[in-house]
Amino acid sequence: RGGRGASRVHAASARPAAPPSAPASRRPWRRRGFMAAVRAAPKRQVATIGPGADLKSASLVGNTRLTPAQRIEAATSTRREVTITDVQAWDAEALFRKYDPERTQLLTRGALTELLKEIGLDKRLGASFAASSRLAFDAHSADAHFLTITEFKQLYYKISTWYPNLLPREMSLDITIFSAKDLPATDANGKSDPFCTVMCVRTDSSGKIIEEKKWSKSTTRVVEKTLNPWWGEDFSDKYGYEEGDSLLFLIWDWDKGDKSELVGKVLLPSSEFHRPGGFFAWLPIQVLCGDIPKGATPSLKLRVAVRGMPTPPPRLMVTIHSAANLPAADSNGKSDPFCVFQIVGKPASKSQTKVCFKTLAPVWGETFSGKYRYEDGDDLIFEVRDYDGKNAKPELLGRCILPNAAFAKMGGFHGDLALQDVYGGHKARREDLRPFLRLTATLRDMMPPPGEESQAAAGVAAAGTDAAVTDTAPSQGAAAGAGGVASGDGDAASSPPPLAAQP
Repeated sequence: RGGRGASRVHAASARPAAPPSAPASRRPWRRRGFMAAVRAAPKRQVATIGPGADLKSASLVGNTRLTPAQRIEAATSTRREVTITDVQAWDAEALFRKYDPERTQLLTRGALTELLKEIGLDKRLGASFAASSRLAFDAHSADAHFLTITEFKQLYYKISTWYPNLLPREMSLDITIFSAKDLPATDANGKSDPFCTVMCVRTDSSGKIIEEKKWSKSTTRVVEKTLNPWWGEDFSDKYGYEEGDSLLFLIWDWDKGDKSELVGKVLLPSSEFHRPGGFFAWLPIQVLCGDIPKGATPSLKLRVAVRGMPTPPPRLMVTIHSAANLPAADSNGKSDPFCVFQIVGKPASKSQTKVCFKTLAPVWGETFSGKYRYEDGDDLIFEVRDYDGKNAKPELLGRCILPNAAFAKMGGFHGDLALQDVYGGHKARREDLRPFLRLTATLRDMMPPPGEESQAAAGVAAAGTDAAVTDTAPSQGAAAGAGGVASGDGDAASSPPPLAAQP
């Protein structure tokens, strides 16, 4: 009938008919209009790309047309996603960081060649190493000029798969954080929720930190509501340690929903653990917040060892055999004694025996080495203490010092030492007790030959300077002679300082 009516008819006929079974509420053109119908239309099927795929179907991916090079790559290569371990990731990042000193996050062709030489790939490939290095760079670099960290990790994964004895490398440090004690209270309940972190740091000659290697940081778990946490967790340096670096331990208080609060810190210099035997001792904590209970000494127990460091046998060997005539410190007329041994002035050398319960004549028979801390001229100090429970301070039963001249000789020292500063609870009887400690202290390079050992021991006994070790308790004269060895070398021996007061 006219153009206007014809157009209206044509538009109506162009509208797609709804399926007979579809309710009116599910018809998209009536609910959201024409765009909803377009979105509901079937999508283009994307061809699967890979070996054997049709190149004609692979020429379109979605609405993007591939270049001839991309089509060839899609038809001749496969892609797969792999997962590398944490150790592999740490090693790859450490290698990349070492050969990217300007922190550009890019690795040059020459830097990759030097990196592959460091891990020993040149020795495995021989004459083909130069060509293999160039091919490896070209195969993984997107622009043929640099390698990014992601591209290098792809190459790292392939090398570690083909040569598992080359990668990952061995880490440098074994770190164990055991526990802490006497921490300050930072919460309203009089407790804390402590956890500890450790990382490698660089320091100057004065001990001031000049660089923190935060990528080497490790963290323990949180122990809630305690001032004496136990962690017992093992860590590594995450390839961040270089000889001369120190270790920084930070103790934090965890607060739910709030930022953790720094409680204290401990700095362990490299000279303390980069040595045969490593480091294994308590270290005092520098408290930064909170109140320290009176008489408490916040401390952190650690063990650090350098892997691959040769461990020769220790030079000093000390055997604590037994003690006798000890004073009674408990109400039952007995004591629960144990002995603490340390090189004078070196708290990291401290060791102690087991506890012998309800006895005045304990027998230990334990041997110690001084944890590789002995040097020429060092004296040895021994303290016998009474154990009164886990949270109670042990009482001193007696102490003695073994001068260096008494054991730094051929054959060492074998005998008894009279204990001084005897437990004061029995002042009326301590003069009659005459307690003593029986021990052996020798230097490995001053041991007599096996055939002459018995003769040397007999000569020591005949000289009268040391009391010989026997199966029975010594007489009063022998004990007095042993006391002369302990106190005849000056005022320091007659009044030895307590272990807790030493630096």
